[in-house]
Amino acid sequence: MVQSFFQVAAVASLLGPTGSEASGPGMSRLAERYVGTAAEIVVATPSVLSAGIAIDGRLDDAVWAQAAVLEGFTQFKPVEGSAASQRTEIRVIVDSDAIYFSIKAFDDNPAGIRATLSARDSYVFSDDYVRVILDTFDDQRRAYVFTVNPLGVQHDGLWNESGGGTGRRGHGSFGSPIDANPDFLWDSDGRLTEEGYEAELRIPFKSLRFPEMEVQSWGLQVERKIQRNGYESSWAPITGNVANKLTQAGQLTDLRNLDMGLFIELNPVLTGSRNGAVDELGNFGHDSPTGDFGFNATYGVTSNLTLDATYNPDFSQVEADAGQVQVNERFALFFEEKRPFFLEGTEIFGMPQQIVYTRTIANPIAGGKMTGKVGGLNVGYMGAIDESFDVTGSDTYVNLVRVRGDVGTSGTIGAVYTDRTVGSGDFNRVAGADARIQLGGRYTVTVMGAQSFTDNADVLERVDGRMGSARVEGAGRTFSFNADLVDTQGDFKPGSGFFQRIGSTQFNSRLSYTWFGKRGGFLEQVNPSFEAKGFWDHDAFWGGQGLEEGQLQLGWRVGFRDNITFWGNVQRNVFEYQPEQYEGLYVGMSDGSFQAFRPNQDLFGGLNGYTLSLWVNKWERVRGNIRYSVNDTPIFDRGFGVAVEPARSYSGNLSLNLYLTRSLSSDIGVTQSRLVRKRDGVEHSSAIIPRIKTQYQFSRALFLRGIFEYGSQERSALMDPSTGLALYQCGTTACTTRSGSLGHDFRIEGLVGYEPSPGTVFFLGYTREMDDGSAFGFENVRATADGLFVKLSYRFRM
Repeated sequence: MVQSFFQVAAVASLLGPTGSEASGPGMSRLAERYVGTAAEIVVATPSVLSAGIAIDGRLDDAVWAQAAVLEGFTQFKPVEGSAASQRTEIRVIVDSDAIYFSIKAFDDNPAGIRATLSARDSYVFSDDYVRVILDTFDDQRRAYVFTVNPLGVQHDGLWNESGGGTGRRGHGSFGSPIDANPDFLWDSDGRLTEEGYEAELRIPFKSLRFPEMEVQSWGLQVERKIQRNGYESSWAPITGNVANKLTQAGQLTDLRNLDMGLFIELNPVLTGSRNGAVDELGNFGHDSPTGDFGFNATYGVTSNLTLDATYNPDFSQVEADAGQVQVNERFALFFEEKRPFFLEGTEIFGMPQQIVYTRTIANPIAGGKMTGKVGGLNVGYMGAIDESFDVTGSDTYVNLVRVRGDVGTSGTIGAVYTDRTVGSGDFNRVAGADARIQLGGRYTVTVMGAQSFTDNADVLERVDGRMGSARVEGAGRTFSFNADLVDTQGDFKPGSGFFQRIGSTQFNSRLSYTWFGKRGGFLEQVNPSFEAKGFWDHDAFWGGQGLEEGQLQLGWRVGFRDNITFWGNVQRNVFEYQPEQYEGLYVGMSDGSFQAFRPNQDLFGGLNGYTLSLWVNKWERVRGNIRYSVNDTPIFDRGFGVAVEPARSYSGNLSLNLYLTRSLSSDIGVTQSRLVRKRDGVEHSSAIIPRIKTQYQFSRALFLRGIFEYGSQERSALMDPSTGLALYQCGTTACTTRSGSLGHDFRIEGLVGYEPSPGTVFFLGYTREMDDGSAFGFENVRATADGLFVKLSYRFRM
């Protein structure tokens, strides 16, 4: 009772003597208006004791008359600086529990509004939307993002100016700084009207992290996108001449006595499954049904520090990774993190290089995490026990520590420590530091250094290795550039991270210029660019020797009216083989002997290519992208990662997004790749991966989804291009052929899901994997595995 009294008293002091009127400097009972085009972007936040707003997408609640009104939007894409083509009016007000926004998006062509009853987080490339960005620490480095389409469907995430999270490289899709993987609990609804569309948002303080301060200010930005023409506008004007977009946001001021209250979330998870597979004799059989229990918990230690824990986490709601072409890969493939537990606080573990890649924790038994911000210091700790897939193997204990401090206006300096220790005592540890500094608002310098320490059964004594990277960027409305240098020693082992190349020095630089046409003109944007890349062996680079691989690329991007975009590039590649990398690779001679293989350098004198791509988002029902590339590339030995001979690569990708009704959508994609040897025109490898995903949304929470994916990939045996004889890998006792590979398999997935909010779900799904006797023959089909699963979980919040 005493605690409740003080909470009410604090709110009453915020609201003034009436307990219902908005208060603060210049505030009155009627709405104050803040016009972005007039630089009126500092908002005195209106507050009431209890808003009593029914979140139904109808702006008829009386309290909206007391809310602050944001208007006067400015376009920033495709042509920067002009007034928005359509009027937008946003209202904002807070009460003791939440912050509320209303949206009135006017449109002089209501029939052209794109709106689908789609899945959460799925529509930002298909539907119109309005996005609210809240920088709750007002530090211009990190912000919450809450987006709604015209029907109130939610999309949320985190805006990270300082880098991506643990599951992604860089800033996310198409250069966006938004990581859409984290999900938050909030309410929204929307509806189409004769004037455009309306929506309402309620964001509880329990879903946000903010400073423990009696009076505080938050950064605020609102953006709107119109899909039929690609126009994007913002309330606070945005220019490309400033690198950090959060520094251009407005402010919500005079926020007083914010209290998230007791914050505990409990999320029990029940799962059941029955799996089938082919046994050693080739017979298909099913295991007995099994059930499992998992548990997730979150505790708000303070308003800005959160403790997460998980036991036996279940990730059955995570959609299987889409297939990738693997017939000529020399490096490991990267897959984004999608598992919910690892995505909480992901932005704190983001760094210039992927020192933390949580998908290295493959089979966690339990885990814990502490993340938050104390003053100007971001802190993060993650620990997990990773169970071995081998019943005879030992568990791995993983500890990840990250600290990052704010420097200057929007710079950061940080440190990281990772540890992977196997039960037997083997370990890999990495310690590193990084810094990001902005100069003059336009220029950004990012540096990082790290050292690894490794001791396991594969080494005679502890092995240490270092890495370093530096990046310089210049932002600009018309001209921009960046330059990167990444250097890793051969003994650098990032056990908890992801690096495609180790023991190399890499340089990359890109210059870009943008010409803007008139809004609505045939040409709205033309963007030529030039890119140069170079790769050296680490020791060779510091010894002053020449590069191993290089690329020069001239590209262009042309934006046409009605949201049609054309990309293209032409490139010139060079490749120098290194004899020492081929030790152990031999040619099998006709007399039964083996001769060391060395490629003919003359064959790699010049490797050229080009890529063309077209993106069309003009029509309401059909949108899509087509890409086609022709490039000269080496044929690589997958075991050694070295070039054998040059080939001509033909590859393409077709992606169609069909919106048959507001509730029914289908994504159809085909990826194709073909390698033809240049010396004789014979096909060396081919792959084709069609994929169809269809989803029917009965309501915002209930959906039915089906996925079909086929993978046909073939690769012939490697041969010496000079003699046409087979290549072998020879060890101390025997030689084995570098044989080809053949595979035709497909997967069918079906899922019925009910997900009213993140963490509260019911799933019933089935997956079946099959081998096909011949490419797309569908005659000698053999089942290889299947699985039926059910999942039930509920997210309790206190």
